Amino acid sequence: MADVLGAPPCPIGLGVVSMLVGRVVTGVACGATTVVVPMYLGEISPPQLRGTLGTCFQLCVTIAMLFAQVLGLPSFMGSAELWPSYLLLVLLPAGLQLLLRAHLLESPRWLAGRSHEEAFLAQQVLAKLRGQKADDVSVLKELDFMQMGQVNKEVEIPGYNEGLFSMLRDRSTRAGLLICGMCMVVQQFSGINNAFNFSTAFLSANGIEKNTITLIAILMNVGNVGVTLLSVQLMDKAGRRALLLGSAAGMFAAIGLLTLALTADGAWTSPVAVVAVVFYVMAFGIGLGPIPWLLPAELFAMDKCAKGSGIAASSNWLANFLVVQAFPTLSNSLGGFCFLPFALVLLFFLWFAHAHVPETRGKTLEQILAEISGPQQPQRRRGLHSPYESPSLEPSWPY
Repeated sequence: MADVLGAPPCPIGLGVVSMLVGRVVTGVACGATTVVVPMYLGEISPPQLRGTLGTCFQLCVTIAMLFAQVLGLPSFMGSAELWPSYLLLVLLPAGLQLLLRAHLLESPRWLAGRSHEEAFLAQQVLAKLRGQKADDVSVLKELDFMQMGQVNKEVEIPGYNEGLFSMLRDRSTRAGLLICGMCMVVQQFSGINNAFNFSTAFLSANGIEKNTITLIAILMNVGNVGVTLLSVQLMDKAGRRALLLGSAAGMFAAIGLLTLALTADGAWTSPVAVVAVVFYVMAFGIGLGPIPWLLPAELFAMDKCAKGSGIAASSNWLANFLVVQAFPTLSNSLGGFCFLPFALVLLFFLWFAHAHVPETRGKTLEQILAEISGPQQPQRRRGLHSPYESPSLEPSWPY
């Protein structure tokens, strides 16, 4: 398997340097996207549709992966002559987003926590998002919940930037960091990217032909898109917690089946390995794929959401790097048992999700924060003249 995973050295030239610089720039853009887009979707979505709309981020990722997989085939654009044209296709979605930027609305939750004037703007944006009049009762009620989420926000000190250790001292933020960070790390330590990146290697070692492996790779991405579509439908019906548990259990069973196929002898092992890999990817797509990206927008207060989402996404990409770098060594050492360590991670996560991950379906941010942190006494914001100076938590914002 080592020979399959190895690659001949590539001479350093201008083309290679340009490609490396491009990969760095693209990586920074992708990293920022994984923080901003799920957070933005969570902030503009109504509570009853937050899971459905939040899952659309992962759905678009899976569709793009399938699109890239098909275009990269030798019969399409996966050749030395057409490869530069294939790379230029990246300009299309980027250009389209720039053309449509005028239609992007600012987050009403972000606006609601800034000032009285911008709270009025938040009301207009919220009405436009919901397709209702600005003075509609449902719009005013949702805006009230957004503004009440700012009640316990401490007065900002100029030049002060709250760090990680300060965030850990807050019970709700600490719980959100633990849950989001754990889900992000387990998403990668479930071994899913190894199934995508190294499927050719371990399926070839199992005696499966190259053309069949190419078909399997496409089927994996088709299954990933299909099951993510199903997840979009189930997210606000079955709930996040149930889908996480079902996803981890399904991946655990698929690893057991794959390990059996990779370590046994017989004509049946090849088709079983194919079924196991496809089922492994589909089990991932139903829960562990979309939900970790959705949770930061549901588990952090408005003033901590950006930093909390950034920390969660960073842990995901770091875990991704570690797992991908470690897998070749792991596969050489364990052979057909190389996926068993990931099964142990999933077994631990089944306990963690059952014990610590709350159900967020249909709840407001304020209800979720109260659930994960317990009741807290409201803190007065000293030195400010605000409608929250009274003991009542009822909002009294001017509309």
